[in-house]
Amino acid sequence: MKYNWESGQVSLDDLGLGRAYVLGEGQGEHSRANTGWRTLLTRAVDTHEDLSVILSTGDENEPTMPHFHRKTTEALYVLSGIVRVWLDDQNGTRITRDIHAGEFGMLPRNWIHAWAFAAPNSKQIGVIAPGGFERIVDYLNPDGPTSIERLRESEDSIDVRWTPEYPLFDLCAEAEDKRAAEARR
Repeated sequence: MKYNWESGQVSLDDLGLGRAYVLGEGQGEHSRANTGWRTLLTRAVDTHEDLSVILSTGDENEPTMPHFHRKTTEALYVLSGIVRVWLDDQNGTRITRDIHAGEFGMLPRNWIHAWAFAAPNSKQIGVIAPGGFERIVDYLNPDGPTSIERLRESEDSIDVRWTPEYPLFDLCAEAEDKRAAEARR
């Protein structure tokens, strides 16, 4: 069933800001992002900066630009479809993993990472702690990839450092190939 996201648009300013609230199914602050939607369920300003929660939905898409956070940890729980993550701790540990419906993934702070929906009709809940990075939705191009210039603007206001020149995908592929070769021995 397709949901009319526009009809569920709710201003969290009317509900949150440190007060308790309940959102109905499909409600939240919706914004387009590439091939899908991002729905803010709670923001830093609603939780005394403790955390933010975003519902992301979409079809298969290109990965996000590699980036890391100095203070922020991201966690995700996949509700449907598949989310592919690439992770690099910058000390030699590199991982590529498909996270399926019902599975949970942790993206620690200071790890360079990217993610993409790897199946149609994918959906994930993302928890961001401490809150603040959810404001990335203010910088995303709703109709396609966002330029590095636009993303760089976000570095001054939210805890993110974009690393488009970092060979995350190649390094993760090499690490996976090495693990596969060792497993065949």
